Amino acid sequence: MRHDVTPSPASLSAEEMCAALTAAATLSGSELKRAATHLVTSSGLPGRADFARHITLTWAEVPDIGRALTAELDLTALRADEGVYLTGTDEKLLTLALSYAKGRPVPLDAYLNGFGHQTALSVLEAHIIGMGMEGFLSAAAGGPRLDELNALHAELGIGDEQ
Repeated sequence: MRHDVTPSPASLSAEEMCAALTAAATLSGSELKRAATHLVTSSGLPGRADFARHITLTWAEVPDIGRALTAELDLTALRADEGVYLTGTDEKLLTLALSYAKGRPVPLDAYLNGFGHQTALSVLEAHIIGMGMEGFLSAAAGGPRLDELNALHAELGIGDEQ
């Protein structure tokens, strides 16, 4: 991608969009914005054209990266857009992201029970980021119960993509 041409947001892949969102959140210096961005990038929204309608792209100097494409998301407009189809998980992640972006994180216990373990892990990671505790705490996946569940899934052939 040439650095002097700003692409259309709809032309970005999900990975490129997540990188641009993360770069903008890094530049913001706000843990709450970084937490909101972590939730959005954990959803199935980046890479979709209806999501891209709410993105503004610019080039900026990002610490430790250099010149990078940054993406600003209008979360309020995205949430209000009735033309955006949201799955239950994406809707919950968007609600949580909006709460972080507005500086009013909602109670997580109302959300964690309905998520699979990977999404719940992303929500916990976002909470750690939002508290400013990244680097001090981690939400590492694992433990004996998860190991048992993964072994059972392997035995049953669940989740085996090969």
